[in-house]
Amino acid sequence: MSGICGIWRKETCEMLPGTLQRVSRGLVLAADERVEQVTERNAGLGLAARFATQQMFSGARTMVVCDAQLYNEEEIGKLAGPECQAVSRCMTAAALAALYERFGPDFVEKLCGDFSLILWDRQRKMLLAALDGFGIHPLVCYEDRNVLMLASRADALIQSGNISPAINPRAIVNALNFTSGLAPETAFVGVRRLLPGTLLVASDGEQTRTRNYWDMRYEPEGSASESLLSRELESVVAESVAAHCKGDSFDTVGAFLSGGTDSSTVVGMMSRLGRGPVKTFSIGFGEESFNELEYARITAKRFSADHHEFIVGPDECWEALPQMVRHFDEPFGNSSAIPTYFCARLAEQTGVKHLLAGDGGDELFGGNERYCTEKIFDLYQHLPRVLRKGFMEPALAALPVRNGLARKARNYIRRSNLPSLERYFSYHFLCANAAAGVFEKDFLASLDGYSVLDIPSQYYRIAPARDHLDRLLYVDMKITLADNDLPKVTRMCELAGLQARFPFLSRPVAEFSGRIPPRLKVKGFEKRYLFKRAFRDLLPVEVIKKKKHGFGIPVATWLRNERRFRELSRDLILSPRFFARGCFRRDFIEDLFRKNDSDDGSYYGDTLWTVLVLELWQRKLEDHRVPMDGL
Repeated sequence: MSGICGIWRKETCEMLPGTLQRVSRGLVLAADERVEQVTERNAGLGLAARFATQQMFSGARTMVVCDAQLYNEEEIGKLAGPECQAVSRCMTAAALAALYERFGPDFVEKLCGDFSLILWDRQRKMLLAALDGFGIHPLVCYEDRNVLMLASRADALIQSGNISPAINPRAIVNALNFTSGLAPETAFVGVRRLLPGTLLVASDGEQTRTRNYWDMRYEPEGSASESLLSRELESVVAESVAAHCKGDSFDTVGAFLSGGTDSSTVVGMMSRLGRGPVKTFSIGFGEESFNELEYARITAKRFSADHHEFIVGPDECWEALPQMVRHFDEPFGNSSAIPTYFCARLAEQTGVKHLLAGDGGDELFGGNERYCTEKIFDLYQHLPRVLRKGFMEPALAALPVRNGLARKARNYIRRSNLPSLERYFSYHFLCANAAAGVFEKDFLASLDGYSVLDIPSQYYRIAPARDHLDRLLYVDMKITLADNDLPKVTRMCELAGLQARFPFLSRPVAEFSGRIPPRLKVKGFEKRYLFKRAFRDLLPVEVIKKKKHGFGIPVATWLRNERRFRELSRDLILSPRFFARGCFRRDFIEDLFRKNDSDDGSYYGDTLWTVLVLELWQRKLEDHRVPMDGL
């Protein structure tokens, strides 16, 4: 993971080069990264670069550092002025400086692509930072009365020596419940993550301020016909895929291919560009229930792709786990990072430098199974109250049977009666299990009343939408996508030595999705209705009709049956060092092991995996290495 950083010393008249150097070096995770810094008096920018998209520029008025893949380079060249007419990837930072000098802080609104940037205005003594509307390239921030520091990684800021490495207890509960942190929280007390689409401005004599310069908006076109919307959707996706291929040779640009609707659509649109066969990459497992290779092969055959596959087993996972933990600056328990990494590594071994991914399609167009589940729950609430409360619920409560259909019916009614957002997240671990049975009392007290639903509830409340489904899409865009799926894909691609691109997350595609009426996103109980209509002539019928699978991995099975993983998890999670942290109750952890050993499902094993990764991450932080000698 390479990245960028910036430091402004407010109370002193000089920049301390040692601080900037420590943060810059803290960004380095690969031997081939170059480190650069530029300073002026009390401000400095730093860069740890592995790719051409990570750049630095120092001009007479401005200093800029960026990590940017922009897809409107021609437009930017015209806006930036004569000196930047021919914007290329080797001069993006210079173009950003020129745009700023012409438009001021509003220049970020002209950018289309994925980026993070930090800019220092030499004349006005002003620091700016911004990231794209989906937070593909994150930035974290620490500020006190003496210093303002920003970086791509939270653990890099800890290397500055200015910040205590105290663990934020909210990060632990968020990781257990969502498998990742939730912005603006980070794993460290006092360090905050900038929200997607945010511009930060700091200057002498003024309080640091942030504003949201872009966000999703849901303004459905109720009068537009399905056929017209379908044609427009196909067109805007085609344009985005073409832009994300950027005229590159298909020798160096490939695509993830899971066999699902999103990745298959990306591959199909790439094939229409007529640049030769598309290189596609898929991952399978020895455990057949986790495989989707059949559907990936159908898509690859349909588009005559140059298809590549790799089977991931426990040996591969064991080998890669230390590197994966190291590449996340915060606890990250989403086990699908493992197949993502091996898929990207397979691509890199064939010469691919950029992989197009289908992430975002579910959150924009209504593709997650839980949207249908939510509609089922809502059906019950639309029954007459007298029927629900006067007959059905008392009758079920009176039944002596406590399992089978009666148990399922009781559970369905219980969840249906929950408040809407609590119901939506009711399957998440800390929503289904009381925190008092999971954590120690002192740890719970340190949360100061924080709930894992606080941040989702805020997103639901402020969502620029009227319909319940669109509000849920907004919540998932912020949490499932920005906080989880995007870090997974970007960091695992970078670990493999290449970069990811996300054509569904271009601004035109995202903004168009906000115009689609909710009734055409999930029609009845058919997910992604309009999307499937738009691409029904492109995609194989098997892919259109297949049930959503997800990019999972059999870690629960491995923790039960693979000796090395069984021993590692027990050695670490049942150790005195683990319990000395004062977070988890011993009886909870012991029960988690028992339930995973006796249950053939993945629910308890996936939670156990998150706890294991959390402990590995904390030991990495304490020891500056992952404690798995001999791997």
